[in-house]
This record gives sequence, C-alpha cells and structure tokens, in this order.
Amino acid sequence: MNLELSASPNLTQGTLDRELAEFRAGHAPRRLMRRGVEWRYYAGGRGNDVVLRLSGALGLAEFSFQQIRLFEPRFRVVTPDYPPVNSLTEMADGLVAILDAESVQRAHVIGGSFGGLLAQVLVRRAPERVASLVLSHTGAPDGRRRAVATAVVGAMPMSLLRGLLKKRLGRTLDAADRFWRSYFDRAIEQMTKDDILSRVRLQAEFGRQAEWVPDDLAAWPGRVLLIEGEDDPLFPAAARARLRALYPAAEVHRFQGTGHAAAVLKPEEYADVVTRFILKETSA
Repeated sequence: MNLELSASPNLTQGTLDRELAEFRAGHAPRRLMRRGVEWRYYAGGRGNDVVLRLSGALGLAEFSFQQIRLFEPRFRVVTPDYPPVNSLTEMADGLVAILDAESVQRAHVIGGSFGGLLAQVLVRRAPERVASLVLSHTGAPDGRRRAVATAVVGAMPMSLLRGLLKKRLGRTLDAADRFWRSYFDRAIEQMTKDDILSRVRLQAEFGRQAEWVPDDLAAWPGRVLLIEGEDDPLFPAAARARLRALYPAAEVHRFQGTGHAAAVLKPEEYADVVTRFILKETSA
C-alpha cells in the first residue's frame, strides 16, 4: 500500500502534527521490487543493533512514526509498509529481502497487533535473521477456519468494509489524542480492496498454524518479550493466555488502562520497556 497522507490542518499547532512533519522531513521512503511486488519501507537511526518494526493491520509504517523516533537514537530502525501479498511465506520472504537490501544480518523484531502475527511467522521462516522477538498486543494461532469470512469480505462493497474497519479497529484509539483517530480514518479511506483482502487472508492462514507448539523454537537462541494490555478489547484474557502458553519462557510486561494502544497512549514508557529488553539481549 502506497499511501500519501496529508497531515491534519492544524499542522503548526499540535505536537503530534509537528512530530509527523519532522518524521516525514527526515525519512524518505525506500522502495524494493521483489517478484513484481513493490515493497516500501523506512530506514534510519544509528547504532550496531537493528530493530525491524512491524506495524498493525493498516500496513502503514508511518503509523509507527512516534516509536520509530524514540528508538532511532539507540538503534537502526527498519519499518515496512505491507503490500497486498497472498501468503505468509511471501510476506516473510519480502521482509527478509528488505533486511538483505539494508545489509542487516539479524534484527530485533517488534511486532504489534497484526505485525505480531507476521513476527511469529518470520522467526520460524528465517530464525537466523531474528535476534529477539517482541510480540505486542497480539495473539497465537487459534485453529479457527476463516474461509467463509474471507469470502464474505471479498463480496462486500468498499464503503461497508471501511465502515466496519473504522468501527472495529478505530475504537482502540478512543482514549488517544484525536490526531490518531483522524490519521487512522484517513488511512482506512486509502486502503484498497486488495489491501484488506490480503490482511484477512493472511490472518486466516495464521490461525491454521497447528504445528506451532511451545518447543518448536527450542533451537532458536533468542529471547521473547510479550507486551499485553490488561483491558485489550481485541486480545482478551483467553487470547493472551494462549500466547503465553506458546512462549512459556517469555518475559511479560502488562500495561493497564491502555487497551490495545499502549504504544500510542504511553509512547515513552512503551519504548523504554522494549529498549531495556533489547539492551539486555545484546549484553547477554
């Protein structure tokens, strides 16, 4: 998805508007063609350690601009948009291709929400490229079959699809600055049918990963951090318990009162939790 979102009209007034403008001024998107698919991503920061930041279902790297800016003083940060690919394998291989293009051998992978699903696929597809894993506000495969749901989504008109996405995902931003909801709504308006179908298709494929068990990553030497929202409406207690059961050795950090949006509502605290985990990993 190649979005060119305009900032909100009060660009000179809001702090978040200024931060977004500064991010755009200092981060030109990079592009990579792989097997006929264009991958767009941002790369910046400094340091020996690299963070691969995988954002949520919007598939829009820029939505993570605040976290990217907080990480860049300590780390190199690579953050991709998600093109409308057809399989988790294609997505994981595209992420590896971006790492190759940036001459990155191993990265600390941070996956938030939908990005957490992709991070779990990547560490199994290319474990040698993942130094550590941060799974934030996300879930484990649940075995549910979603073929019917995928077909229904494919038959829906875009106006209805956008309305459903705004209702389901937008409510996670109810407690945030209105900047975020405005940005989110504009991003939803620019998603294509292929973008939405790709997200639904990949989520359905993810749910069927029955071969994933608590010890299937036993040979991988990395560490895992799970970040939860105690009141997360998208990943309630049962879903969080399934994820903890899949990664029994993982560290767990739980935010309270932030729902699904800890990175937005408490950006500095969120970045500090992740930074401490990564630095502990690099000093181990």
